[in-house]
Amino acid sequence: MLSRTWVFPAIAFALSLAGLPQTARAHGGVGQDPWNPAHLSNLPSDIRGHVKKWEAACGAPIAAAQQFALYLTIPGTQFVALHFDDFRCRNKIAVCNASGCLHEVYVANHGRYRKVLTVRARDVRLISEQNAAFIEIQDGSREGRTLLRWSGSRFLNWAGTRN
Repeated sequence: MLSRTWVFPAIAFALSLAGLPQTARAHGGVGQDPWNPAHLSNLPSDIRGHVKKWEAACGAPIAAAQQFALYLTIPGTQFVALHFDDFRCRNKIAVCNASGCLHEVYVANHGRYRKVLTVRARDVRLISEQNAAFIEIQDGSREGRTLLRWSGSRFLNWAGTRN
């Protein structure tokens, strides 16, 4: 049986996390194989078709790790961010260079996905805060970060502060 001295702090901690900004999450949890084919086959068909086109440039077979596709949902909108640093490509220069690796962001629109951002960067994070979607782009330098906010049709530079 759990003691009250442990339960109440745990509940307080969990409640404190509820107010923190949400970041994108991977779907799935498929098996032990880091290059499980399900990481590609579980992508929405529009996106999967685009990713399959990389086979020619990469040299087949291509594969993806679990963190390749990260999903973020805000009310009425779903985003998918592809992180090509978690993409197995024999010809790595096709997806990564000195600026960083390719990252693509898609948004669901009437049941279909359209690409809304393509960037080569060290990392890209999708963030939801107070029902707004942001992208934080980290370039190759340690200090180089750009913040973009979803306008309802595209991502725009955001000079404001996140709450």
